[in-house]
Amino acid sequence: MRTALARTSFAVSATGSGRIETIAGARHAWRFRPHFHAGDEVVQVLAGRARLRLPDACRAVVAGNTVVVPAGVIHRFEPVDGSGWAFSSRFVPPAANDAATPGALDALGVQAMALLAERASLRTDVEAIAQACAVSAGHLARAFRRATGSSLHNFHLLLALHEAKARLRHHASIVEAALDAGFYDQAHLNREFVRTFGLTPAAFRAGWARVA
Repeated sequence: MRTALARTSFAVSATGSGRIETIAGARHAWRFRPHFHAGDEVVQVLAGRARLRLPDACRAVVAGNTVVVPAGVIHRFEPVDGSGWAFSSRFVPPAANDAATPGALDALGVQAMALLAERASLRTDVEAIAQACAVSAGHLARAFRRATGSSLHNFHLLLALHEAKARLRHHASIVEAALDAGFYDQAHLNREFVRTFGLTPAAFRAGWARVA
């Protein structure tokens, strides 16, 4: 993990259209958790090749390709082989908050998402959520994954990660951001943040502190 972290850099730049976040990763076998971003993400593949998985498609990307992943679309990049790939990703967070969510949800998905957002901890009780939605747990899990490309637990974790990011942008301490977002402790947030975004909460917070 230390080797992987040494391969990333993160910066925030102020422009006329807003503050732009940029994360760059040197060539490595990057494999991220399925996740979404609150703003459109523009990914440039700088070297090697990778695979982009979307809820309803899978495509190969190679050096020289530029891919735009719309806000709220759950996706993941993964290596094609051991030679890895290098990238640069840029996106502008929404001005108000970090709450963009998948737009393809039906009424059941919207209800389930709202119930997940209300939970004070990261224990995802699928049975209880399904009962509140008046469907079986199996039906809810299948419908949610079909609509978003994510399990309920993974999506629950993503909501918490975006809550933590929003707090870090406003200079909360990492411990405060972790506990307020429902993580067990700072180490828990750190582990899930790295697995999802490829950098530590400390690096993310420092990038925003430099443009305060």
